Amino acid sequence: MPRPLGGQIQTVLGAIASDAIGITLPHEHLLIDFKVMFAEPAAAGDKERAWEPVSLANLGWVRQNFNANLDNLRLLDEQVAQDEISLFKQAGGRTVVDPTPKAIGRDPLALARIARATGLNVVMGAGYYVGASHPPDMDRRTVDELAREMIADVTAGAGDTGVRAGLIGEIGTTYPWTDDARSANEQKVLRAAIIAQRETGAPLMIHPGRHPSMPMALAEFVGKEGGALQRTIMCHLCRTITDVRAVIDLAQSGIWLEYDLFGLENSFYPYNPSFDMPNDGGRMAHVLALIAAGHRNQILMSHDIAYKTSLVKYGGYGYHHLLVNVVPRLRAKGVDDAGLTRLLVENPARAFAFA
Repeated sequence: MPRPLGGQIQTVLGAIASDAIGITLPHEHLLIDFKVMFAEPAAAGDKERAWEPVSLANLGWVRQNFNANLDNLRLLDEQVAQDEISLFKQAGGRTVVDPTPKAIGRDPLALARIARATGLNVVMGAGYYVGASHPPDMDRRTVDELAREMIADVTAGAGDTGVRAGLIGEIGTTYPWTDDARSANEQKVLRAAIIAQRETGAPLMIHPGRHPSMPMALAEFVGKEGGALQRTIMCHLCRTITDVRAVIDLAQSGIWLEYDLFGLENSFYPYNPSFDMPNDGGRMAHVLALIAAGHRNQILMSHDIAYKTSLVKYGGYGYHHLLVNVVPRLRAKGVDDAGLTRLLVENPARAFAFA
């Protein structure tokens, strides 16, 4: 297949040169309906809170139990999205990648409107999230059908919108993969995504299951299926692997290493209660260790905002947190201007450019 986008980045308003990307957030959700992750609290005294709107009165509880409040899981207001991402632009940002899969609220036309209204470059994803979010007919769909759909999203546009994806992903996986239908469907979707990556030259982004072994297993899966690891982004490493030596081992594959939960400072992680979520200090420690180990050209950083509590309107740090709060701390820890430009501009420009 011809690759007219080679070396370019495809945004919702068209292709741009990779050197026009500027400071980039490689993993954010501007609009998302994340109700698939909703877990009603078991305690009788908390059940009412599950259905309340996010407010100052319940903010502490919702921050701690972010998937137990339905309102928190739904970013549906286009004007709020414009206002919030504009703070990133005011701080010097230029591009945002929104990898929201189609089954959890991807809205191509709204993303195009946000891009026009803000003047930001917005890159949209294609594909499916974890098995729990798959459409009812996923058992019957074939790898080829799924691959054709993802390829069409990139080459022709999502549905009848004409808005084209610039990314395959984020493709959802869970742990463990067994012999059940959920695992089979997630593997089927990932195989299709790898075909779409190969056919279009688009980058591939993977959401790993929550177990330290999963990122490496997925990297091996991509390699065996003929995918390009140097054009594959592994998300959410800070909530998956605590030992930076294991991340360094993963880096040997050439895969992109995404630390995309900056701003999530609660140690309690309701999706995996036995796991202690690191704070931004821990994330920076991993980034610095990877730089020292020679993997500075594989690091991506973002916030993965998908909850109201992360937005400034609701008391969160916002999409500009990385620029206004984290970058000064990295600079104080010895990352010079050239190193920061690499992390914020040059690495995303290479990661999201089409082959």
